[in-house]
Order: sequence, then C-alpha cells, then structure tokens
Amino acid sequence: LSVLLARGLWQVFCFGARFIRQRDRILSYMGPTLLVVTIAVWIFLLILGFASIYWPALGNEIQMEGKATPTDFATAIYYSGYSLVTLGTGDITPRTSTYRLLMIFESMLGFSVLTINLTFLQSVYSQLMQRNIFALSLHHRTGRTADAAVMLARMGSSGSFDSSTRQDLTDIAQNLLNLLESNHSHPALGYFRLQENYYALARVIFVAMDTVTLIKSALDEHSHHSLIASAAVKNLEESGMQFLAELFELFLPVNATRLRMQSEQMWRSRYYKAIAHLAAQGIATTSDVEAGADLYVALRRQWNPGIVALASYLEYEWSAIAPPDFG
Repeated sequence: LSVLLARGLWQVFCFGARFIRQRDRILSYMGPTLLVVTIAVWIFLLILGFASIYWPALGNEIQMEGKATPTDFATAIYYSGYSLVTLGTGDITPRTSTYRLLMIFESMLGFSVLTINLTFLQSVYSQLMQRNIFALSLHHRTGRTADAAVMLARMGSSGSFDSSTRQDLTDIAQNLLNLLESNHSHPALGYFRLQENYYALARVIFVAMDTVTLIKSALDEHSHHSLIASAAVKNLEESGMQFLAELFELFLPVNATRLRMQSEQMWRSRYYKAIAHLAAQGIATTSDVEAGADLYVALRRQWNPGIVALASYLEYEWSAIAPPDFG
C-alpha cells in the first residue's frame, strides 16, 4: 500500500511541477511529504478499521452518556479515533466487556503506533544521511564530474593499482548493497529527490557501473590483470546489477523501461575520451582500442537502460546523471 501511495503522490508532484518554474525545488519536497502522508494514511486506516467494528454496536453495546447515541458512521469514526489517540474514554463509552477490551486494545495500539512512527522517521532519515554521504563521496572522487574515468585515474595515480584500489571497489559495492537494503526496508527513500544532482540515485549507480565497465574494457589486460580479474571488480559488478534488477521490482512502475534508446555512438565517444584521460595519467590502457570500445558498448547495454529509466522516472535530465561530454 505504501508503494502505491508513493507512486500516486509522485505523479501529483510531477504534474504540479510542470507549471512551476522552480521544478527541482518542488520535487525535493516529495520525500518529507510522503512520510507525513504515509503515517496519516496508516493512522486513518486503523481508525477506519476499528470504526467498522464499532459501527454495528452503536446504541447498544456502545452508548453516549445522558442522551440518545447517534448510529451513523461518522460517530463510529469519532469513537474509534478518540480511542486510538487517547488513553481514556470520552462522552461515548462501551457497555459490554467485549467492547471495553477492544477499546483498551485500540488504545494500546495507538500508543504503539506513535512509538513506531517516531522510530520509522528516525530510521528513514538515518538511512538517507548514509545514502547522501555515499553519493557525495562518489561526487568528489570523480572530481565533481560523475566521470568514472577520473575516479579510476585517481585510484591508479602511480600508474598501477594496489590493494587499496580493490578495497575501495569493495567498499563501493558494500555501500550499494546497503543502499539496496535501505530501499527494501523503506521504499520512501527512493522518492527523496534532492535539488543537488550529485545526490541522485541514478548518478550513484551510473558511476559505480561505469567504473566496472571501464576497468574491464579500457585497462591493459597484461598490466592490470590482477585488478580486472579480482573479486572486488566482480563483486561491484554483481552488486550493481542486483541493485538495478531489484530496484525495478521494488520501485519503478512496469512501463518505466518504455523510453528512447541512447546512441551507442555516444557511448563510443565517451569511451575514447576515457581512454585518453587514463593514458594521460600514465595508466596502461588496452592496445586494441576498437575491441575495447566494442566490449564497453556490449557491457553498457546490460545496465544503461535501467539507469536511464530510473533517471527519467525521477524527472532528471540525463545531463544531471552523466555530463554530456562523457555520454
């Protein structure tokens, strides 16, 4: 129910943002609004459910003090709401043991709901902070460009890649899995669309997957075999693909993939620029550039459509995810 509510509210925000100049700012309110609306719906449905139980008993087992008891559904909602949010009785009281016990149960449930909601809000914002820290870390590692070639060149600044590089890749993979589990626990997290593009979920996964793809296609097989064949690279690749696959099931609507295809020539252009950047930093690159470009395109076909769909659904221009110079 929460996922359906989130998708519906997102459509409302997207529709409203079309008529407002500060579009990104309006969309950034989606996350906090969704939390408030979700909690309100949870509470309202609890009140409605108990009201449906109380309604047939109004005037008999449940009566108003000193006057005739209204038997309409609005009165049932009033009695149910009063029982849920307070720990006492009002002007309408139960007359039988069954409804007295039910009132106590609803009051206990109401107290528990308050505690659960506070824990829920604290957990969501804690996970959001971790996501933002991870996104900001990748933003700075790529020189604020979202270009994985920049991050890869920095990892191999001495012309070679040591154990710290594999540890960095392992940490990125672990952060992706943590991010995936956070979205499993709190689907509302995906709808926190901050105004700053470098916090975008699609940008995070793009940098991670492009890094793996460049390692496998751009680096010289002989000089960097230990990195290319390492468990760290494989772990990052599998974590990224699992993240995209499960994100579709959990978050994106069925028609999210019905989007225009990107030009593979643009991907090749991006690859050539990445090769030039890595070579300029003294890193040995593949001797067969065209074969490397073919491999890069083939690997990118596997993950790029999912990222494009995610970016489009969350109303991001592609230039916010991957700068135009890098495709």
